[in-house]
Amino acid sequence: MAFNYKLLIIIPIALQIFAVSVIMNHYLVSGEFFERAIDLKGGTAITVTSGPVDINSIKSSLSAKFGTVNIREFRGISGTGIIVEFDTETDSDGVIQELKSLGIDTRGSSIESVNPALGEAFWIQGQIGIILAFIMMGVIVFILFRTFVPSLAVILSATSDILVTLSMMLIFNIEVSLAAIAALLMLIGYSVDTDIMLTSRLLKTRGSGIPKKIKSAFKTGITMTLTSVVAITAILLSSISPVLAQIASILLMGLLADLVFTWCQNSVILRWYCERRHIGDE
Repeated sequence: MAFNYKLLIIIPIALQIFAVSVIMNHYLVSGEFFERAIDLKGGTAITVTSGPVDINSIKSSLSAKFGTVNIREFRGISGTGIIVEFDTETDSDGVIQELKSLGIDTRGSSIESVNPALGEAFWIQGQIGIILAFIMMGVIVFILFRTFVPSLAVILSATSDILVTLSMMLIFNIEVSLAAIAALLMLIGYSVDTDIMLTSRLLKTRGSGIPKKIKSAFKTGITMTLTSVVAITAILLSSISPVLAQIASILLMGLLADLVFTWCQNSVILRWYCERRHIGDE
């Protein structure tokens, strides 16, 4: 009995349900769909390069004196360190003195402060940028293929990639920042290129039959994606800077999700469409 390829659609559907559940759960708990970084909500961040530290102990000490404090650890070629985040009303010099009293060398520390109003403006502009990117991407896709179902499948795949990536960012405590927005915009391009290649191969290439076209497209697409994954993994492992590590992490999660949505969702929709319309199966 031949395998029913349509069953593959169960995998991306389950992944989408999981992603929506994670995002909605976070909204019900915190009142926001995503965790925003300092540059998108306002506040002050102190970056200190140091050796391994007990983050929980430091957080307890700082929270007892300064209220709500968020601490993240980063690793890079220059060493490990921590990023201490708090609101703009908290005395940053007092925080640095407290870190010194805890035995942390703060001589190479840097302070970044963003006004809450400016952070909110950045957040709005970032959302507008992503929305415009999707609109322009949709327009280009419809111009290329001029058919509703294949074009919608490409857009759906890109949307699913972003949705799953955002949910994974919540799971791994990766905040949405200006760098993260840049990574998500890049991810739209990474996602769409394999989908466009697959769609073009099925709709515009004559002969060889639909399954063989998908197989040929898969070989090309998997090579494209894995090449990007290897390069991004190298950046992530080197951890040149926290910003590059964040961008690499987001792109890596997005590309892995793209493998599922391109070859288990988009290819299934396109094959079904081509078979119904008898396109390219001669």
